[in-house]
Amino acid sequence: MFTSQSLRAVAKPGSLAFREHRLDDVVHQIEVTGALNESGELRRRVESALDGGVRWLILDLAEAFDITDPVLGALVDVAAALRARKGELIVAGATQSVAQRLAAYDVAHRPAVAANVDQAVMILKMLRPKTDIRRPPQRAKQRISSLTLPRIEPQP
Repeated sequence: MFTSQSLRAVAKPGSLAFREHRLDDVVHQIEVTGALNESGELRRRVESALDGGVRWLILDLAEAFDITDPVLGALVDVAAALRARKGELIVAGATQSVAQRLAAYDVAHRPAVAANVDQAVMILKMLRPKTDIRRPPQRAKQRISSLTLPRIEPQP
């Protein structure tokens, strides 16, 4: 049975829709639905996320189709930009043909590929350092200059 919400989720042929989620201070997720045959709108959204301080980006392509080679080239460029920020681009839900076309790029340049968003989050947890970006400044540690230990005498 279809509901109005499920019908809205179906993209018209040739149309393109994006949903964005800010998961953390430096983690962003973009879901793509529809034909991804040009990189203009995707590039604009990614640049907007990068301007917002994103270092880790999950791109969900499970509902995307008609992904062209120029779009894949743009994804490789995004992966390089995120790695320069000590982050990563993780492409989730890509079809087998898209994953194979991404595998043609050098491993040092291509984005990470995950089967779904859950696996992408697991990859993110393994790769991301355990530091919080908005942590308060730490106090300087005090050094103890003179340490007095109790004298221990041997028993007679």
